[in-house]
Amino acid sequence: MKILVSFGRFAFVGFGATAIHVGVAAGLIEGMRVSPGFANGVAFLVANLASYLANTLWSFKSRLGYETWTKFAVVSIAAWTLTIVIASAIDRAGGHYFLGVAVVVTVIPMFNFVAHRMFTFRSPPEADLSK
Repeated sequence: MKILVSFGRFAFVGFGATAIHVGVAAGLIEGMRVSPGFANGVAFLVANLASYLANTLWSFKSRLGYETWTKFAVVSIAAWTLTIVIASAIDRAGGHYFLGVAVVVTVIPMFNFVAHRMFTFRSPPEADLSK
């Protein structure tokens, strides 16, 4: 049951981070007239930071710190790379771009949750004090 609560929180944070990304990108593009590429780059960083904070403190009930931030960044970069690989492979195979988007939005959140649970926020094994 604990994993379902964690996953639900993770999904909620993901939707929130997506909303932050859209808001920041749109604000920069419409309000400050910056390029879409730059705006989305900034929006990604802001949303990723918000996601790190919320997932660390709420979804996985962990402590903020350099180690978790670094691991979170590694998983984010891996997910970004996997996104490109999936979309490119489907495109090269002749699939419609929407199929690539559908596979990405199905696979990447699950990849992120599992990777963060098993790598970023994995608790160290309990010390065996009986020895």
